[in-house]
Amino acid sequence: MCPDASDFPRRYDQYRDSSGSWTFDIAEYEDDLEPLIPSSTSSDPTPEEAYQMAVYFEGFIERQQRTSNWSDEALDRFEAFESTLEFEAVATALREIAEDNGS
Repeated sequence: MCPDASDFPRRYDQYRDSSGSWTFDIAEYEDDLEPLIPSSTSSDPTPEEAYQMAVYFEGFIERQQRTSNWSDEALDRFEAFESTLEFEAVATALREIAEDNGS
């Protein structure tokens, strides 16, 4: 099960600045994302790109949690991610981009 949405602000604080903006650039994860998403990854993905990436991330998290494999080792295939918390934060950021832009 994904963390409760009310935990998101506190849970991902280390990935947000004092204004609440994300401290990472989505393009930092380009090498990991590009094989998964048909279009190139940019620091400012379109709502559709953000939605596609968020769906993939959320599905990956759910599959790993279902098999009790949601640990940092589950991310071995993704070089840019250091922890499951970082992976979840990026998924949350992508979902916000998709939803904020009308997807």
